[in-house]
Amino acid sequence: MIEKWVHFECIFRNKWGLRIITEIHKATKEGRIATLSDDFYDFSMSIAIRLDLIDRLLKRLTNSIQLLSKEIMNVSEEHIFTQDKEGYALFINDDLKLDLLIDIDAFLFEINSCCELFGQYIYELYTAIGISINKDRTGQELARILRVASSDTAWFRILDESRNFFIHNGAPYIALDITDEKNMNIIIMKENLKSFEDSKKYITLHDLVNIRKGFKKSIQLLQDHLITCVSSASKR
Repeated sequence: MIEKWVHFECIFRNKWGLRIITEIHKATKEGRIATLSDDFYDFSMSIAIRLDLIDRLLKRLTNSIQLLSKEIMNVSEEHIFTQDKEGYALFINDDLKLDLLIDIDAFLFEINSCCELFGQYIYELYTAIGISINKDRTGQELARILRVASSDTAWFRILDESRNFFIHNGAPYIALDITDEKNMNIIIMKENLKSFEDSKKYITLHDLVNIRKGFKKSIQLLQDHLITCVSSASKR
């Protein structure tokens, strides 16, 4: 049994949700919403941690991609694969390769997990306000909020499909698209591909960038929506 321990200081860099909490305290004091559950504040803390993890992962991914760009300067004709020709796989530093794969996998996992936490957060807050919502449909509610705000949710589908695959069915492989040498793109494959006609079998670095942009925009839209819900709540 643990009888003595040390907590580490936990100060969150990402301040998402603070404006919501401020509005909640005001509405609770005025009797316009019920007191939020401990679960809500646990979800709030978990979201803050996940957002910090995502920011850290983005820095690590950026660094790994910069290092990879130096490695691929050694690409020669013999390493190039086409529909008609087999090439020789290019050796890159194993630590760099594994770090990149770990961080790609973690990036998808953390954003997907954060979206699921947002669903729990929405449920607890809606319940306190008096908005009826099915606990099993919070993901659909999140998507609805974004659609109402005219936000593109295509990134969410790519995220969901990719994360589910890498959790249950496989691990990521990487290759490099050099079709346009001025705009090379990392390919994250779901299997060892010899053809890229089926876009469901891979995603790219550009897709990860779009996921990050879509997620960043969405968390701001979600915060604005929830602040509006709390501030417009009527006296109970």
